[in-house]
Amino acid sequence: MKREIYYSKRSFSKYDDSHYIVYLNEEVLENFVPETFEGDKAPEPQIAYAYTGPEEDGGTLIEAKSATYDEFVSGLVRLEFPQAKVEAILLNQGDGNDEHLAEYNNLQLYRRECKLFASKLLAD
Repeated sequence: MKREIYYSKRSFSKYDDSHYIVYLNEEVLENFVPETFEGDKAPEPQIAYAYTGPEEDGGTLIEAKSATYDEFVSGLVRLEFPQAKVEAILLNQGDGNDEHLAEYNNLQLYRRECKLFASKLLAD
Protein backbone atom coordinates (compact mmCIF):
# COMPACT_ATOMS: atom_id res chain seq x y z
CA MET A 1 0.00 0.00 0.00
CA LYS A 2 1.16 3.48 -0.85
CA ARG A 3 0.58 6.57 1.27
CA GLU A 4 0.61 10.07 -0.21
CA ILE A 5 0.07 13.45 1.39
CA TYR A 6 -1.80 16.34 -0.25
CA TYR A 7 -2.56 19.91 0.81
CA SER A 8 -6.14 19.66 -0.39
CA LYS A 9 -8.79 16.96 -0.03
CA ARG A 10 -9.06 14.36 -2.78
CA SER A 11 -12.14 12.37 -3.63
CA PHE A 12 -12.11 10.74 -7.09
CA SER A 13 -11.14 11.24 -10.71
CA LYS A 14 -11.81 9.42 -13.97
CA TYR A 15 -8.98 7.01 -14.80
CA ASP A 16 -10.19 5.55 -18.11
CA ASP A 17 -13.49 4.60 -19.77
CA SER A 18 -14.29 1.91 -17.22
CA HIS A 19 -12.42 2.93 -14.05
CA TYR A 20 -12.22 5.71 -11.50
CA ILE A 21 -9.51 6.30 -8.97
CA VAL A 22 -10.96 6.98 -5.53
CA TYR A 23 -9.20 8.17 -2.41
CA LEU A 24 -10.13 6.18 0.66
CA ASN A 25 -8.64 5.89 4.13
CA GLU A 26 -8.38 9.66 4.54
CA GLU A 27 -6.23 10.85 7.41
CA VAL A 28 -6.35 14.54 8.34
CA LEU A 29 -2.93 15.79 9.39
CA GLU A 30 -3.27 18.87 11.58
CA ASN A 31 -0.16 21.05 11.77
CA PHE A 32 1.65 19.12 9.02
CA VAL A 33 5.17 20.37 8.30
CA PRO A 34 6.72 18.95 5.12
CA GLU A 35 10.29 17.72 5.13
CA THR A 36 12.89 20.33 4.28
CA PHE A 37 16.43 20.13 3.04
CA GLU A 38 19.22 21.00 5.44
CA GLY A 39 19.58 24.75 5.66
CA ASP A 40 16.08 25.50 4.34
CA LYS A 41 13.72 27.48 6.50
CA ALA A 42 10.98 25.27 7.96
CA PRO A 43 7.58 26.11 6.46
CA GLU A 44 4.58 26.99 8.60
CA PRO A 45 2.48 24.02 9.75
CA GLN A 46 -0.70 23.50 7.76
CA ILE A 47 -3.54 21.02 7.37
CA ALA A 48 -2.78 18.16 4.99
CA TYR A 49 -4.56 14.99 3.94
CA ALA A 50 -3.02 11.54 3.64
CA TYR A 51 -4.54 8.76 1.53
CA THR A 52 -3.51 5.13 1.51
CA GLY A 53 -4.20 2.74 -1.35
CA PRO A 54 -2.57 0.36 -3.82
CA GLU A 55 -1.91 3.02 -6.50
CA GLU A 56 1.23 5.19 -6.56
CA ASP A 57 -0.74 8.30 -5.58
CA GLY A 58 -2.42 6.60 -2.60
CA GLY A 59 -5.63 6.04 -4.53
CA THR A 60 -7.66 2.92 -5.20
CA LEU A 61 -8.80 1.95 -8.69
CA ILE A 62 -12.43 0.81 -8.95
CA GLU A 63 -14.50 -0.41 -11.87
CA ALA A 64 -17.03 2.30 -12.73
CA LYS A 65 -18.13 3.76 -16.06
CA SER A 66 -19.59 6.92 -14.55
CA ALA A 67 -19.37 8.87 -11.31
CA THR A 68 -22.70 7.72 -9.90
CA TYR A 69 -23.70 6.27 -6.57
CA ASP A 70 -24.63 2.86 -8.00
CA GLU A 71 -21.44 2.55 -10.07
CA PHE A 72 -19.25 3.55 -7.11
CA VAL A 73 -21.01 1.19 -4.69
CA SER A 74 -20.62 -1.66 -7.16
CA GLY A 75 -16.96 -0.82 -7.82
CA LEU A 76 -16.17 -0.63 -4.12
CA VAL A 77 -17.97 -3.90 -3.35
CA ARG A 78 -16.02 -5.61 -6.14
CA LEU A 79 -12.74 -4.72 -4.43
CA GLU A 80 -13.49 -7.42 -1.85
CA PHE A 81 -16.24 -9.51 -3.44
CA PRO A 82 -15.96 -10.40 -7.15
CA GLN A 83 -19.27 -10.95 -8.94
CA ALA A 84 -18.99 -14.76 -8.88
CA LYS A 85 -18.44 -14.69 -5.11
CA VAL A 86 -21.44 -12.40 -4.56
CA GLU A 87 -23.62 -14.73 -6.63
CA ALA A 88 -22.43 -17.76 -4.64
CA ILE A 89 -23.08 -16.00 -1.32
CA LEU A 90 -26.56 -14.91 -2.40
CA LEU A 91 -27.47 -18.35 -3.71
CA ASN A 92 -26.16 -20.10 -0.58
CA GLN A 93 -27.86 -17.70 1.83
CA GLY A 94 -30.95 -19.14 3.45
CA ASP A 95 -29.92 -22.79 3.16
CA GLY A 96 -29.64 -23.22 6.93
CA ASN A 97 -25.83 -23.38 6.96
CA ASP A 98 -24.40 -21.04 9.63
CA GLU A 99 -21.20 -20.47 7.63
CA HIS A 100 -23.23 -19.33 4.61
CA LEU A 101 -25.28 -17.02 6.81
CA ALA A 102 -22.05 -15.51 8.22
CA GLU A 103 -20.72 -14.94 4.68
CA TYR A 104 -23.97 -13.22 3.72
CA ASN A 105 -23.89 -11.01 6.83
CA ASN A 106 -20.25 -10.05 6.12
CA LEU A 107 -21.16 -9.11 2.55
CA GLN A 108 -24.04 -6.95 3.79
CA LEU A 109 -21.86 -5.18 6.37
CA TYR A 110 -19.19 -4.46 3.75
CA ARG A 111 -21.85 -3.29 1.28
CA ARG A 112 -23.18 -0.81 3.86
CA GLU A 113 -19.65 0.56 4.32
CA CYS A 114 -19.31 0.88 0.54
CA LYS A 115 -22.58 2.81 0.39
CA LEU A 116 -21.29 5.25 3.00
CA PHE A 117 -17.98 5.65 1.13
CA ALA A 118 -19.79 6.22 -2.18
CA SER A 119 -22.07 8.85 -0.63
CA LYS A 120 -19.11 10.62 0.95
CA LEU A 121 -17.04 10.55 -2.25
CA LEU A 122 -19.86 12.01 -4.32
CA ALA A 123 -20.71 14.65 -1.69
CA ASP A 124 -17.16 16.10 -1.56
